[in-house]
Amino acid sequence: MATPRRFSSALLIALLAGSIAGCQTQPRETAQLSPAIAEARDSVFPALVNIQAITVEYWSGKETKGGSVGSGTIISPEGLVLTNQHVVDNGRSFRVTLADKQEVPATLVGEDPLTDLAVLRIDLSQVKPGTNLHVATLGDSHALRIGDTVLAMGSPFALSRSVTLGIVSNTERVFSSSTGDDLGDQEFDFETASDIFTRWIQHDALINPGNSGGPLVNLRGEVIGVNTRGGSAMGFAVPADLARDVARQLIENGSVTRSTIGVAIKSIKRSGYSQGVLINSVDKDGPAAKAGLAAGDVLLSLGGVPVNAHFAEEIPLVARAIADLPVGSSVGVTYRTKDDANPRSATIVTERLMRDKGKETGLRLWGFAAREITDRLARARRLDSSAGAFVLGVRSGGPAQLAEPPIQPGDIIKKINTTPVNTLDDLVGAYQTIAAMDPLPDWIVVEFDRSGKSQLTLIKPKPDKPDDPPREVPKPWIGVATQPVLRDLAREMGLGNQTGFRVTRVYPGTYAARDGLKVGDVIVALNNDALSPRGMQDSGLFQRRVRQLTLGQSATLRVLREGTPQDLTLELERTRIGPEEALRDRNSDFDLTVRELTFFDRDDNRWEESTSGVMVVVADQAGWASMAGLYPGDLIQRINDTPITDLPTYRAAMELIADQQPERVTFVVLRGGRTQFKFAEPEWKPTTNAAPTPPSP
Repeated sequence: MATPRRFSSALLIALLAGSIAGCQTQPRETAQLSPAIAEARDSVFPALVNIQAITVEYWSGKETKGGSVGSGTIISPEGLVLTNQHVVDNGRSFRVTLADKQEVPATLVGEDPLTDLAVLRIDLSQVKPGTNLHVATLGDSHALRIGDTVLAMGSPFALSRSVTLGIVSNTERVFSSSTGDDLGDQEFDFETASDIFTRWIQHDALINPGNSGGPLVNLRGEVIGVNTRGGSAMGFAVPADLARDVARQLIENGSVTRSTIGVAIKSIKRSGYSQGVLINSVDKDGPAAKAGLAAGDVLLSLGGVPVNAHFAEEIPLVARAIADLPVGSSVGVTYRTKDDANPRSATIVTERLMRDKGKETGLRLWGFAAREITDRLARARRLDSSAGAFVLGVRSGGPAQLAEPPIQPGDIIKKINTTPVNTLDDLVGAYQTIAAMDPLPDWIVVEFDRSGKSQLTLIKPKPDKPDDPPREVPKPWIGVATQPVLRDLAREMGLGNQTGFRVTRVYPGTYAARDGLKVGDVIVALNNDALSPRGMQDSGLFQRRVRQLTLGQSATLRVLREGTPQDLTLELERTRIGPEEALRDRNSDFDLTVRELTFFDRDDNRWEESTSGVMVVVADQAGWASMAGLYPGDLIQRINDTPITDLPTYRAAMELIADQQPERVTFVVLRGGRTQFKFAEPEWKPTTNAAPTPPSP
């Protein structure tokens, strides 16, 4: 499976330790295979690529970015890469690392969830001149036999490429139910698990997360499978013969065209029948239902060819026979009903197997995400038609949720102002038109359907900026940091039972520094009131006592300096704002939270008093700011040509960027003591998540 970029160091150490512990002297049989292994490795290894994907999903109406990694194989000189669909699922952008360590962009050619296969195309214009792409050969997976030696190649745990050795354990593996006679609910949905058409190659060559999409190779140096699953010393690969046909269709059409007759099928292992395949369920108004077939019937032949599924392993063969029929063709079938042993005949007109999950997008300014209404979604929701846009989620506190009445997940958007919304593209077009208005309108009228009821609501295209919370009333403060000196520590310091607060830092430029407090002084009394901390829970007792005094007056501290008591009179100054109290700003475009710079930030980082900017608090993973390389603790000092001195200048700069929507935004940050330039490349327009649209039949 695809996996996040980061891995626990403890996990990796444990894995490495286990590998070392398991090493033994190379068996004679393996040594004899070494030349063949090396030759097979060299035939495919240079065609192995690492794939990095930036993914986008929509949760609670918010666009959420993430990352995944996997492996793939170059299968053509044009830079086509065969991999798993789950590696590229919801991918917004892709980069592949070639054998010579070049990292280049790639685009999605097509994906097929039903076989968990996908094809990417490397951007050859970004490959160094003179680079010759190595191309691997797809072999004959039908020729595999149990016990054959195979190599699994990939990038486990997002590490550099690797090769592992094993043998084929099974060439017809399916994942059946606990009874062993079914693959689960095998309805012909586009989003059905990839088991419906696949009889997996099971092997014991070690694969781990990150190996997904990598090649399974025979000793002739041919790719005979695409590694997809693994665990418990077992790996599972999509056979090359299936992958070859799927890849061809993805390259030619961007999708795989399949037929459906609107049934779910089951093996006859426990049914009492001796031949055929059991029809487990029938779609209402589907092709089989229109031809008179019903759940419980047994399908005997398809287009004059007998069909049989005595065992679960034979179900993918029947499923593929149905799917391979031409879309819209008339096919004769024979079947028997549970009440009649005599075969019956019927003609079924096949239909295109359609996607269940449509395109998705997020409407940032309006605070909700929407999905295309496919025929299957319309049928599942019992909608009158597929016209409109399905509300996938609503962002908490966003304009859509604050509307009266609020928009909710499951609503069907029908109209924006006077513009009808028949498709998701219509909704995106209306959004872009309104977002380009200057100034933005105060309100937009949204017509939506909820449970068959047509409703209207008003949305603010851009919500009001929340006001900053009021500041705490200034209180007295003494410019030092302290630690409590408890009884045990006091005795070790030679102070007997005298507890207090030891000065750990005298802040430069404060009255405390001017009036003579020093690091190491132990404060034992404030205005003749003893200070006696009883535990670490009293670590803030000293400053709490100071805050009870009157701002602008003086205070007398009794301190022990090298064991000698002294009285110091200090002028009280106003409290300084700390990081916890600093005002913050959240920018949803860049998934970035910053706060104002405080006195304590400058002191902790040894920055000059003149240092200014805003501190990064959160840069969400795979957000525009994070992808540019901004980290918590960075001090943003310039955005493009605008100096950033405080929160107001930062907000003004970000509002200008939102209005101009540039292709690149430059952040100049101070990280520790070094200035760094970070470049963000925002994607401003709503972008739908989906594979290339299949052609019309």
